[in-house]
Amino acid sequence: MSGTYEGKDAVLQGLGEIADDFEEFRAIPDETIEQGDTVVVLSHLEGRTKSGNQFKLPGVEVWRMSGGQANRVQTLTDTAEMKQALGS
Repeated sequence: MSGTYEGKDAVLQGLGEIADDFEEFRAIPDETIEQGDTVVVLSHLEGRTKSGNQFKLPGVEVWRMSGGQANRVQTLTDTAEMKQALGS
């Protein structure tokens, strides 16, 4: 899931596309850091691709909050390693 998604429906559609490439996919939070309206989540992604490749990658999510809702979420991970796991 890469690119920019605006609005709840677009985000949900993008998340649904994960099933196209993965048999198993988990985003696991390791640590959460909160500062004002910003929440940073240190995490890792793990799972198995449809071709059977296992992966475990570090990740970071930066959540910009307002009124208890996410205004912007930025997700960062090692895209080269993910591409390798996907065989692309």
